[in-house]
Amino acid sequence: MNSRPRLVSWHFDDEVRSDQPGEWNWIEITIVFTDGSRRWSILYTPERLLNNLSRPDIDPPGLHMQQLIVVRSYDVNDIERVLNVFDEEDELIEASREYPE
Repeated sequence: MNSRPRLVSWHFDDEVRSDQPGEWNWIEITIVFTDGSRRWSILYTPERLLNNLSRPDIDPPGLHMQQLIVVRSYDVNDIERVLNVFDEEDELIEASREYPE
């Protein structure tokens, strides 16, 4: 039997505003697991990721983040579907980071 921690709940850590043209910031979320642990991830929509990488002053002109999840939208149903699938496929721990002690 697999006793790995499972997704219990999640919440936005940032205010989600309507997407404005040119907006490039990500949204952070906190994820709570059955063992009581809390982890965090960064959510990007494709549009915001493109806007970020298209900024002329970005240096370096790329990024890598273990905890990055790209979602179609910041709609709660879309995010829940993605997190639940990642949890079922045992990828949610890898797609998130522990909170520092």
